[in-house]
Amino acid sequence: MKWGSVFLCLAAVIAINACSTDIDLYADYKEVPIVYGILDARADTNFIKITRAFYVEGDAYQVATNPDSSNYPGKLDVRLIEYCNGDSIREIILDTITVHNKEQGVFYSPNQKLYYTTEPLCMNGKTNNYSYRLKAVLPERTLSTQSKLVGNASFDAQSLGVNFSKEYFGTRRPFLFRPAINASFYQAIMSFTFLEQRTPDGDSVPRTMMWNLGYWDEYDLSIHMEGDCYVFYYRPETFYEMLRDFIGGDTIDIGVQRFITDYPMVVTIAAGGEKLRQYIYNNDASNGFHPGDNEFSLIDGGYGVFSSRMTSHHTVRLAGETVPELVAERKWHFKFIGGK
Repeated sequence: MKWGSVFLCLAAVIAINACSTDIDLYADYKEVPIVYGILDARADTNFIKITRAFYVEGDAYQVATNPDSSNYPGKLDVRLIEYCNGDSIREIILDTITVHNKEQGVFYSPNQKLYYTTEPLCMNGKTNNYSYRLKAVLPERTLSTQSKLVGNASFDAQSLGVNFSKEYFGTRRPFLFRPAINASFYQAIMSFTFLEQRTPDGDSVPRTMMWNLGYWDEYDLSIHMEGDCYVFYYRPETFYEMLRDFIGGDTIDIGVQRFITDYPMVVTIAAGGEKLRQYIYNNDASNGFHPGDNEFSLIDGGYGVFSSRMTSHHTVRLAGETVPELVAERKWHFKFIGGK
C-alpha cells in the first residue's frame, strides 16, 4: 500500500469530493457539506475548510471554477468544543480568512475561504486527555463531528544522530522516538541540507534532499519497543543512492563545491489520528477504493475528515564515519565546514 506524503496531499482528495454529476447522490437536491480539518496542538493556527457539494446539469467542472458554487454564503457559525476526560471545558469560535496562493486546477483559485483559530489547543498529559468537537451551523442543518487530540509534550525524537557509515551497508539502522498519545500511525521523513556553490565566484545556495522513509501503524511499533521508545529503521546505502540521484549522478562537475555542517539532517516524524488513518486508507485507490468514494465518510451528514495530527522536527548530526566518507567521494565535491 502506497500512502505517499500522507500529511501533505489530503487537500487534493477533499477537492475531488467537492462536486458531482451523480444524480443518485443528491436525489433530494440538498447541499452536502464537505469538511477538511486536521487539528495540531503544536500549530500556531489551526484551519478548517467547510464547503459544499452540489448537483448540476451539464459540465460540473465548469461550475466548480465559480467560488459561489462551493462556498456557503457569508460567514457560518463554526466553533470547536473542547473536552478534557469527557467533560466540556470551553468553546472556541472560529473566524474566517482568505488564502490567496491556491494553485490553478479543477476548483476555483487562487483564493480559498477557510475557518481558523489562533487559540492554543491544550496538550494531552499523563492525566488529561483532550478531544474536540466541531460544530458548524449550516443554512439547513447543524453539522457536528468529534475527534481525539493527537500528541503530548514528550512526543519527540530521542536518537541524537543518523549513521550512514559504509560499515553498516546491508543492515538496518534504528531511530528512536517517543510515541504520541492517541496516534494511530506515523510517517517519517529525513531532510539532508547542504550548501552548493556552482561557480568559484557564485553564491552558495542551500539545497535539501527529502527522504520519505514511509509509514508505520501504531500497533506494529508498539510490539517492538526499545524501553519507552518506538523505533523505525533506515538503510545507510539508500541514503547514498538517493543523494547520487539528487546531485546528478557521479559525473565530475568542474567548479562545483558542496559544504556540509555538523547538523545537516532534520528528522520529521508526523503522528496521525485514527480518523485520519481511516480516511486516507479508504481514499487510496491501491486498496480497491477510489478518491471520493461515495460510500465512505467520517462526517455525519457530509463528507471529508475531521481528525488530528502532531509533527516533531528534530535536528540531528551525521554520526560515525558518515562525514569523512562523504568528503572522500571526491567526485561529489563535499567539504566539511563544521558548525550548525
